[in-house]
Formats: sequence, structure tokens, C-alpha cells
Amino acid sequence: MIRFFGGRVMTLANGIDTQDIEVWTEGSKIVFVGKPTSEELDGKVFDHEYDLKGNLLMPSFKNAHTHSAMTFLRSYADDMPLQDWLFKQIFPMEAKLDGEKVYWLTKLAILEYLTTGCTAAFDMYFELDDYVKACTESGFRSVLCGAVSGDKSNLERLENNYLKYNGKDPLISFMLGFHAEYTCEKELIEGVGKLAAKYKAPV
Repeated sequence: MIRFFGGRVMTLANGIDTQDIEVWTEGSKIVFVGKPTSEELDGKVFDHEYDLKGNLLMPSFKNAHTHSAMTFLRSYADDMPLQDWLFKQIFPMEAKLDGEKVYWLTKLAILEYLTTGCTAAFDMYFELDDYVKACTESGFRSVLCGAVSGDKSNLERLENNYLKYNGKDPLISFMLGFHAEYTCEKELIEGVGKLAAKYKAPV
């Protein structure tokens, strides 16, 4: 069990108010939030105790829309119109990526996330096995979005990934999705809708 004490805690129970309380965790669960009595502390043995020294303990941040492995494209081809940036610059560079590159670029992104207090991401990319490996090795939570594009032939891959990655690891979940209306044929988007109805899942 791990004890965090001596700081301010933001529980979000009352908005962003903070309180002089403690947090105890065991494994992946928060098991106590509050001001312990002397009886509750008496004889309690903790694996680790962290004195927050007046600092704030709060829920972590979540990146709600990202393409983590695109760390290598930061500041690349800036200030261009969207279509030129995407089709003439980004897509050709992404075509050079393989699974190993996605793995290491994702690891870099996760290091950056964690240093800013971000512990989870909603990610839309490819080479999913390598992305998932990078996340699970790092203890990083991720929701994969099946950002398919093109025509309806990609529906089978989307469904297979939905079944493959949900339940694979407690840190990983997979959501149905498509890249964008301007990169998908109408039949593909309609097919995603049918999968959503089949699995009673959001898109």
C-alpha cells in the first residue's frame, strides 16, 4: 500500500476545491481518501509513504485526441493549408514508418505525456501491435480509435481490431471510428454505423 500525505488533494467532488487530506493506493486502486484517524493509522504498514510537502495531488490529465507517434513530425511543414500539409507532406512521411519506428516514437510521446501529468490518451494511428506494446510496457493507458479511411473494404479490419484489442490488457481499449469524412467513402462511414449498432458501441 502507498500513502500520499502532507499536501492538498483535489478530488473533483466539489469542483476544483482542494482539501488537506490523504490518499492511499493499493495496486491499481485508490483505497482511501480522507483524513485518517489515529486508530486507522495505528499499526498500519505502508510499502511507500510520500510526503507531498504542501504540493497538490490531483487526477491526471488525459489527451483526448492525439497521434502519439507523430512526435517526429512536430514543427514539420508548418503554416501550410490543410490539404497541402496533409497530402503533400504528412502522408508521404508517414508512409516511411514501420512498426519499430511507431514503437519508439510512441515511447518518446509517452515520456513527454508523463512529465506533464498526462497518464492516458485517445489515440488514432496505425501499427497498433507496436503502439500497444509501447503503452503497456510504460504503464500508460490508451483508448485506440479505429481511424479507418478509404472504402468499405477496411470494415473487416476495423471489426477485427475491435474484437482483438478490447480485453487484451486492462490499460487498452478500442473504439470504432473513421479518419475523416473527406478521406472516407460514404459506404465506409455507413458500415462503421452498422458496426456501432451491432456492438452497441460509440463511434
